[in-house]
Order: sequence, then C-alpha cells, then structure tokens
Amino acid sequence: MLDDSRVGRGLDIVALIGGRRVSRSEVQEWEAERAARVCEKLDIVSPPRGLSAQRDALVARKLELGHQELERRLARELRISSRISRLMAALSRGRRRLCTIELSGSGGSAEAMPGYYKTAMETGDEAALLAASPDHFLLFEGGDGVQQVVETTGGSPFAARIFLDESDTTSVTTNADPEFPVQWVAVGRGSVDGPPAGAIRHQFRDEADGFRVRLTGEFPAFTPPHLIRAHRWHLACEFSNWIEAANR
Repeated sequence: MLDDSRVGRGLDIVALIGGRRVSRSEVQEWEAERAARVCEKLDIVSPPRGLSAQRDALVARKLELGHQELERRLARELRISSRISRLMAALSRGRRRLCTIELSGSGGSAEAMPGYYKTAMETGDEAALLAASPDHFLLFEGGDGVQQVVETTGGSPFAARIFLDESDTTSVTTNADPEFPVQWVAVGRGSVDGPPAGAIRHQFRDEADGFRVRLTGEFPAFTPPHLIRAHRWHLACEFSNWIEAANR
C-alpha cells in the first residue's frame, strides 16, 4: 500500500534498469513486497498499512532486537552466504560481473547523498541507514573505522556480511567518469582482512535542472545473472530513499 504522502515526494526520481525507464512508484512497489517479507521474517505479525509506516516499523523492530539478536537470527544465513561468497570469488579469480543502474531526478541534490551516508555512519545513526531498504539489517562503523554491512543483496535468499574498505581501492575495475564530480568508491571483503570479493563505484552529478547518479556494484564473475538483475532493484530502492532523505 502506497498511501503515505511522505513517500517519494518532490524529486521525481526515475531509474534506468536494464535499459528500461522505471518509475518511482514501481520501485516503491518492489520495496513494499520486500518489506512484507522482512516483516514476516522479524515476526511483525500485523504490519501497518502504507510504505512509510512499514519502513518505520521495520527500523523500530531492528533497533529493538539489537545487533546481538539480529546476528543470532541470521547466523545460519550468514554462514551459508559466506561459504558461497568465498567459492564464487575463488572461481572468478578476480574477474567481476557488473551491476549498474542510473537514477535521475528534478530538483534537489544527489551530490549531497554520500555525505548524508557518511555522517550517519560516523554518528551511529542506524535508523537513517536501515530505513533505505527493508533488506538492511546491520549498518555500522566498528571501532577500527571499518564499515560493516549485513543485508540481503538482490534476489539472494540469504543475508550476507560485507566489510567496506575505502582505504585501498586498487582492485576496483570500474573507471571514474570525469563528468561525475562526486565519487563513492569502496572494496567489499568477506572479513576485515580478507581478499577483495567485490567493489562499488557510485558516481553523482548535480545539474541545472536536477541530478544524475550512476551506481555500479562489482560482483565475482561467477555470480548468477539473475542475482545481478535483482540487485539492480535493491540499488534503486536504497539510493532513491537516501537521496530523498538527504534532501529533506
């Protein structure tokens, strides 16, 4: 149910996914389906009506459960996804399969979004980080300064743990486009000191009448194509929500 006026207000964000223009309402319908599944997973018996209310309920439930309980509930999934990730990385031998979409919108600023995310990470504002996608479970910066993310990526049935390293990005294969002045680049690892398993290069540009964003996730080459296709919607969901939040 998309019956809340706070949802998607003002920026008219459109996604380009697999060569097709996808409206904000289509992305929100995808988000609503994922929210329903995660509500069930986290024992929210009677989810509220409306996407914004469901977002709030999911964030509240995740914060209520806390890191330790969420880790316990997801332990089996994390063990399975870790083994699969190591296998795919080994078989891929450093080769990558790209997952890329673009977002565009009128008004507002996309270049402000990475700063919004960075501030939330540094201040421990988990609610702002969790709210962007139903599939976010843990997003925080550890005492060592390394970002840790536990989420369900794309169409995977299992949550995965990713350590984002922004200090050494030499293994990133996607080149920066000089037309995008703001870059967010990081390497994903399965453990703090593990080998690179993937990477991100997200690029942002404000324009006279709006903005444009190019989002790229680099996965091991052996990642099944259907998971890549599903992850495009995950990217459209979380970054559209973060851009809207950064412009409030």
